[in-house]
Amino acid sequence: MAPNKQWMELINDRLANAYVDWVENFLDYSFTKLGEPMLICCPCIKCGNATSRTCVVVRSHLIVHGILPNYTLWYHHEEMSGEAQSNFEFIDDNDFEEDDGEDEIHGLLRDLYPYFDGDNMNNSTGDDLQEEEPNAEAKRFYRLLKDIDLPLYESAKVSKLSTLIKLIHLKSIGHWRNESFTMLLKFLKDDLLLDGTNLLDSYYEAKKVIQDLGLSCKKIDACKNDCMLYWKGDNFLQSCKVCGASRWKDAKHSGETKLKKGKKIPCKILRYFPLKPRLQRLFMHSKTSPFMSWHHAKIVNDGIMRLVADSMAWNFFDEIHPSFASKPHNVRLGLASDGYQPFGMSITPYNIWPVVLVPYKLPPWLCMKQENIILSMLIPGPNGPGDAIDVYLQPLIEELNELLETGVETFDASIRKNFKLHASLLWTINDFPAYANFSGWSANKKITQG
Repeated sequence: MAPNKQWMELINDRLANAYVDWVENFLDYSFTKLGEPMLICCPCIKCGNATSRTCVVVRSHLIVHGILPNYTLWYHHEEMSGEAQSNFEFIDDNDFEEDDGEDEIHGLLRDLYPYFDGDNMNNSTGDDLQEEEPNAEAKRFYRLLKDIDLPLYESAKVSKLSTLIKLIHLKSIGHWRNESFTMLLKFLKDDLLLDGTNLLDSYYEAKKVIQDLGLSCKKIDACKNDCMLYWKGDNFLQSCKVCGASRWKDAKHSGETKLKKGKKIPCKILRYFPLKPRLQRLFMHSKTSPFMSWHHAKIVNDGIMRLVADSMAWNFFDEIHPSFASKPHNVRLGLASDGYQPFGMSITPYNIWPVVLVPYKLPPWLCMKQENIILSMLIPGPNGPGDAIDVYLQPLIEELNELLETGVETFDASIRKNFKLHASLLWTINDFPAYANFSGWSANKKITQG
């Protein structure tokens, strides 16, 4: 009996669980019908049943490229005309997406803190464990769980935390000022919503709640001439120890240090997003953790390069670091960076450099998705850092060294176990001007010599 073919209509939503599950059903049916051969015709849009491939490759092609929409009779896979189809009800994941907002937030927090049970949070059993003072991690979880289970107002369908997340998302997309966001919160609470609404009063309070999720940004002052960072032992310096330039902005007319709300304004600020919690989140979240060992389980050593895991650089790294390669949880990263003008066709030129990391532990159809690419830092303008980019990369390099040598304790939500997570940077992805900055070489000279 052939599988139901309604799943083929999900060709434009190939990452849906329904599509992936029915791809597995198709492969099981095909290999059973054909007597479990080594190769079968690949019905993806790219191959069009003209090429025989292994099960692993066919699965990847059907997810990456999609199945031929008009291939409704699987005659290349021994389906007979008139063969009955299974009567299993076809379920489209999209049918449940409308009401998933609250569930996603619940799942996110419970994936982050799997050992705590919110249902028993206020139960007193007289046990010694109940009498102990909760540790800092437990306290943060209880606070988050309290926010997530507390409705915005009586009989509301959404929680306080869910509402804050959505409002802050709108603020980011709409480029609202902090003051205007605070005004909106007060207007909603005082004039539109019911009395007793649990909405916060200001952007500061809302941001503080969101930051408890653990994905905050570190601001590190930098020399305006890109000589140094004011961090670690140099955090309290008032001027650059290389060029002597002041750390703070000066007012144009008075020449005195520029102040904002009584605070000095740095000339440049590097925004650094710590890597460890972001890698941990990939394992702690139940939806991504099963994919974080995909390359280790699905790799096929047949001499054909299909994935980055088949590359010479990947295999050479395995040879010189066999201990690292033997552990399926260890993460390999690619680094990409380039400058761009964030203000469109502005009269005043401004060049900002984002640095992003690609987690290659995810399957190829997921690792390059925007939501899975990790933003590591934002190097400020108005000019590009040039050869001084290594000054700004110091926090990332230090954290990468720690991840390679020491690692960090991480929880895998898919197997419900703790392990020591290690990570390594394999290569950089950039054009030749950026390559010259990263390497410290002249790209033109290198091309000529090559």
